[in-house]
Amino acid sequence: MIFRWNRPAWDLVWTNGRLPAALLLAGAAGVGKGSFALALAQAALCTQHTQGTEACGSCHACRLFLAGAHPDLRLLEAGGTEEATGETATGGPSSVQARVIGVERVRDLRDFTEISSHLGGRKVIIVNPADRLHPSAANALLKTLEEPPAETIFVLVSARPAQLLPTLRSRCFRLDFRAPDAAEAHAWLRSQGIQDAETALAHAGGAPLAAAELVRSAFWKRRPEMMRLLSSPNTTAGELARAVDPEELGSFCTLLYKWCGDLLSLNLGGRVRYNPDYAKSLSQLAVNFDVLKLQRFTKELTEVLRYLEHPLNQRLVCEKIALGYTRALAAEEA
Repeated sequence: MIFRWNRPAWDLVWTNGRLPAALLLAGAAGVGKGSFALALAQAALCTQHTQGTEACGSCHACRLFLAGAHPDLRLLEAGGTEEATGETATGGPSSVQARVIGVERVRDLRDFTEISSHLGGRKVIIVNPADRLHPSAANALLKTLEEPPAETIFVLVSARPAQLLPTLRSRCFRLDFRAPDAAEAHAWLRSQGIQDAETALAHAGGAPLAAAELVRSAFWKRRPEMMRLLSSPNTTAGELARAVDPEELGSFCTLLYKWCGDLLSLNLGGRVRYNPDYAKSLSQLAVNFDVLKLQRFTKELTEVLRYLEHPLNQRLVCEKIALGYTRALAAEEA
């Protein structure tokens, strides 16, 4: 699917009627880059264009694509593990595992790129998200892009393109994706049956797909209870910690980080950015807290967000965060 706000990017990539050998789709999460990449792949593989640059949707190639069985398409997604040998604080060996695209998966593409197309047309490789390429995988991909195989299109998708190797970025034709304006985002959300999404859009950075996913999540339905606890200066660390499902630690940390951002903004004479529906509660809370204490806590929260994908005792982290927040808002140090 090509969302209306991404139509200019679609027209740009087809300007010369021929796709570049490698593209980088860069932009915030939730603006439709993944859908764009799939639409581009289908159009590149389609053998009977009936709508200009878009896929016909009915030829043999399109039917295979829609069934998820096209032999000339490869999709590399994060989800595997890659071991990195290092040392622990005591000097012993350690194994670090994270959700990455490993080097073996990139090397496995070698046969795919070297053999002829099954259907006699192009071949397409989508890497999403490309910023999850393990360093060795990124280097292996770079070697392929230095001498790109004929009639093979690489589509790299990333919300954090700065984390890609500069040499890898330089090999790609870059398309930047931005969120639509507020009116268009609201109109699209209403078309999806979501009427009141101002706050969700603020939390999603204006990205409509991310806002829709947020509104439909179980965590968002529990947000009013979270807000009630965060708004009250009498909430204890135990109450707050018990209200958090450890499996939703990432969502809670992100919510709390933005809540603290609104508090600090108000204290410094700014405005509520993320939680306009709780502007009154934030204003009341912003009167008495210690700015330095909340800034220190926000820095600690940033560290937690950075390491969320590492093995953590989630319940222990929930309790630590809850204690840190209640202490940051306390009149005196605990």
